[in-house]
Amino acid sequence: MSEPTFHDRWVSRSRDNQQRVERSPILARGQELRWLETPHDAKVAVVIGEDAGFPTQGTCLLRAELPPGWHTGSHRHGEEAVYILAGDGFAVVDGQRYDFRTGTTIHIPYQAEHQLVNTGDRPVAYLSALTTELDLFVRLGRYEQTSEKGAGNQALVDRHPAEASQLAPDGRRISLHAEQMLDEYARRRAEGGGHARHGHHHTHGAIWVLMGGSESPSTATNGFRAKAVAMTNIFEEVPQSSSHRHSHTEAMLYALEGAGYSEVDGTRYDWVAGDAVYVPPKMTVHEHFNDSSAGTRTLRIEFGIRYFYEELWSGYHKIELRAEAMAR
Repeated sequence: MSEPTFHDRWVSRSRDNQQRVERSPILARGQELRWLETPHDAKVAVVIGEDAGFPTQGTCLLRAELPPGWHTGSHRHGEEAVYILAGDGFAVVDGQRYDFRTGTTIHIPYQAEHQLVNTGDRPVAYLSALTTELDLFVRLGRYEQTSEKGAGNQALVDRHPAEASQLAPDGRRISLHAEQMLDEYARRRAEGGGHARHGHHHTHGAIWVLMGGSESPSTATNGFRAKAVAMTNIFEEVPQSSSHRHSHTEAMLYALEGAGYSEVDGTRYDWVAGDAVYVPPKMTVHEHFNDSSAGTRTLRIEFGIRYFYEELWSGYHKIELRAEAMAR
């Protein structure tokens, strides 16, 4: 029997990939995370990624916690988007200090050396989205740990006593606080664009722009210049409502507040705050619902590779089956 050729391997891998995507888990339960200690983090877990059983496109969503008086390690790698769930402190990005608090969004540019410092009296909890597996696969990525995590922050505070700007020296935005996001939302609402994006009417109760979308240069980005990964928006759904049914390839949604469910390719997945919904890398039809008596807030995470493949996908089109949010 002859040895398999490259053609045989390609056909076999294609079948394996298709089976994995079709059988992909959709929901990551926050109560079921597998917590680890690494040289970089005191406590970290893969929420969505290959290590958690999700067939991603080389992408990953992490959740981490940093104890009071501690700092993470310092390292450099591909682009990263960070959202602070709770706590206070500052990030050091390429030698510059950027303060953060609950609700701050942080962009780490490609290969920028960075670390987080907890200056508060409670743990800092945060989400981190990366494309490390993809970067390494295409051999353009590097992942280098330059120092390890630890307790005692005085040396870092002395070295970086105050924030000079929320912008990097090249003008790109590195950090955005929650109140700045809300101020920008109010301004856009006053100008009649609070729900507008690419000329379409959005169906969420409210859409707050964080790092914005990467699918169009005209999309609001608040000064961020993310290409590979972004914490794009926070969606708010009013009680007894839904968003709209639509389709696209890979994306992630993290539940910040409330409880609801998502329909993904016709199957219902119930979620609560701390859970994450995964849209697999195919043209997955999905919709998000709030069937409770309270509001919900979800954080949307997207990756640049999504738009690269959507542009190539013959016959791809958005499915918009709901013209506006509907009370149920």
